[in-house]
Amino acid sequence: MAVAYARITLIIVESSSKSAFGCYDSIVSFGDSLADTGNFLLLSPPNNPSIYGRPPYGRTFFRHPTGRASDGRLVIDFIAESLGLPLVEPYAAWTNAVEEGGSFSKGVNFAVAGATALDTTFFDKRGIHNMVTNASLGVQLDWFKQFLARIPEYITFSMEKDYDPRTGCLSWLNELSMYHNELLQKELTRIRQLHPRLAIIYADYYNATRGFYLSPHKFGFLKESVLKACCGAGGPYNYNSLTTCGNLPVTNCCENPSSFVSWDGIHLTEAAYKWITQGLLQGPYTHPHIKIVCPSISGDSTVGYYEY
Repeated sequence: MAVAYARITLIIVESSSKSAFGCYDSIVSFGDSLADTGNFLLLSPPNNPSIYGRPPYGRTFFRHPTGRASDGRLVIDFIAESLGLPLVEPYAAWTNAVEEGGSFSKGVNFAVAGATALDTTFFDKRGIHNMVTNASLGVQLDWFKQFLARIPEYITFSMEKDYDPRTGCLSWLNELSMYHNELLQKELTRIRQLHPRLAIIYADYYNATRGFYLSPHKFGFLKESVLKACCGAGGPYNYNSLTTCGNLPVTNCCENPSSFVSWDGIHLTEAAYKWITQGLLQGPYTHPHIKIVCPSISGDSTVGYYEY
């Protein structure tokens, strides 16, 4: 019996009005060899390289093999070009891409040649063995989660044009957060309708923290270090994913964490969390407002909150 390979490429696009053609500004792709732009080649062991890395693959357009299972571009490449976007980088090229000044802000491709929709354990139990790859759709989705978790690492290598000049934050990542939050609130509305006796409160962390970066001095944070980690291993953001806070003596820690928003490059300081709490309890950042559900709740009366 042959292995049932995944033949459908799922492309998730982020809506934006800022892209060249006014429709989308990034592509996230999952699939198999119909969409793989180099993952299988990059993941292949040196002593057994992929045939997609050998001539005559890639001869028509790229003039050299790229890991694509074709003589040139794939459907996903033509879609990217049609949207005015760069060709989507394979996820396995992450490290090399960021070190060479490349960008994943316009999308990332998780597709791997030979990938199946179901995990290999499903087939193994039935005596069917995929000799090509174990990078099933489930594995690719795990990579996607890891990709999101490694966003702080990407920030270090981003281009100046990717940042919001008002906050110093990545514009596309903020847009992704807002889009995620919009969908989350729609889903919460649906759940509330299904369970009217439950009190489901949406806490808007995004807007509760936005003021830290727009006007850090109002919250007691230093403008020059608002994007830096208090504890880290140096660099422009005092963050290194390979040497995180706590790896002494390599890492260093600031003397006054309360003047920093970020504790370790991923998590925030106690001072930042206290301000967020005030914004949720006293400010406008819970929907419905938490005091409607629990009138007796109170925040720290000694601390005000600036609304943005």
